[in-house]
Amino acid sequence: MALEWKREELRVEKEIGEPILVVEDVMKAFGGVQALNGVSFEVRKGEILSLIGPNGAGKSVVLNCINGLPGYRPDSGRIIFEGRDITKWPPHKRAQVGISRTFQKIELFGGMTVLDNAKLGRHIKMKTGWWDGGIYWLKASKEEAKHRKWIEEKVFETCEIEIYRHRTAGMLPYGVQKRIELARALAMGPTFLLLDEPMAGLNLEEVEDMTRFILDANEEKEWQCTILLVEHDMGVVMDISDRVVVFDWGEKIADGVPEEVQNNPRVIRAYLGEVEETYITRR
Repeated sequence: MALEWKREELRVEKEIGEPILVVEDVMKAFGGVQALNGVSFEVRKGEILSLIGPNGAGKSVVLNCINGLPGYRPDSGRIIFEGRDITKWPPHKRAQVGISRTFQKIELFGGMTVLDNAKLGRHIKMKTGWWDGGIYWLKASKEEAKHRKWIEEKVFETCEIEIYRHRTAGMLPYGVQKRIELARALAMGPTFLLLDEPMAGLNLEEVEDMTRFILDANEEKEWQCTILLVEHDMGVVMDISDRVVVFDWGEKIADGVPEEVQNNPRVIRAYLGEVEETYITRR
């Protein structure tokens, strides 16, 4: 039996390079719960790798370990990014080498404007600190204006949120807030993008738009981000992924191209249990 997904030709011809991220035998427990049990996989430069699995499989835990969130340092194992062991690096240092992310639950500053939220993602590129800015305010003002122009012309155009730039983020519809999350992540100018359930809570039209934005972030010359995607929408996953890794109970059970994964018996059992004639279809 196979999991039936409709595969659309959304992707373009592109060059996949050597591994940019290597997760090597990572273990992570919370109390008596083993969230990750010796997980290993790699993400190659230029690809979209989707990480899927049932709820509680450990997908977001992996993203948090890669991102370096407090409390998510692996108990053992290593995380290698561009040949450097970043396992013990703080989050800001990982951001400095090009790792950016969005969150499963929207983490915007609701009382700030869309532009100000995006500018927070860009601050890592600012060379003028608070001390220099206080003394040489004109220099700081010019630098800030340059980055603001770049955000408005590049980031907002990609995510199609130009008309919301001066609106308060927390007052906008949920689907727009999801776009702002992606915009803030892109404002960093990342080379590696972690996306945690970007389709969650979106309607069909919003899912189609978000899919296009993600493909642009991966394929457009302006961005060319390598992407690690955690997502439950199997239609999206099978449509846009170059490879798919499947987790179940903190362990990797499959790794391959979408066609291989959707026919893997272990994947079918993880999603459906021991049944004979059940299908997962794109909602």
